[in-house]
Amino acid sequence: MAGIFDDVIEIVHLNPQNAVFYMKGDFPAVKTVLPGKDDDEQEQDRGIIKLRRMFPFEELWTHISVMDSENNEIGIIDNVDDFPECKELLVNELEKIYFYPRITKIYSMKEKYGFSSWDVETDIGRITFSVKDTFRSILLLGSSRAIITDADGGRYEIPDTSKLDRSSYRKIELYV
Repeated sequence: MAGIFDDVIEIVHLNPQNAVFYMKGDFPAVKTVLPGKDDDEQEQDRGIIKLRRMFPFEELWTHISVMDSENNEIGIIDNVDDFPECKELLVNELEKIYFYPRITKIYSMKEKYGFSSWDVETDIGRITFSVKDTFRSILLLGSSRAIITDADGGRYEIPDTSKLDRSSYRKIELYV
């Protein structure tokens, strides 16, 4: 059965037969071999690309949108494991884009004028940051994973709130 958007939206699933990822200087790039207007295959160097997770908190290595420098979608990577030759390139780029320190201890969290100031220990060291509207800035995923978005848009993760020490958990228990 044909969908109502078939003539408007064409989803291209990228795979090793139709896409080759490589580094262009310090940036990821792609060459594609896709059907042209007359169904003949056309090889095209699409240049530097952007990778975006379609489900950034749930699906880390699947459903990756590949866009050109003007944010036009080139295609979708169903799974980075489908690209054994360049999997490391894809994983490294996604880890750079979606980097967020993991909070292991909360030293203090003080509320004032709708903001909360956090002083935390993370997997990369001690960090301080501010959060606007704490209730709305903490996203609980599942029963114990939390993502905190600071006032500047930075993200921090608590992989398992139940594994925090008692003092740290007490500082956030109202919010999770």
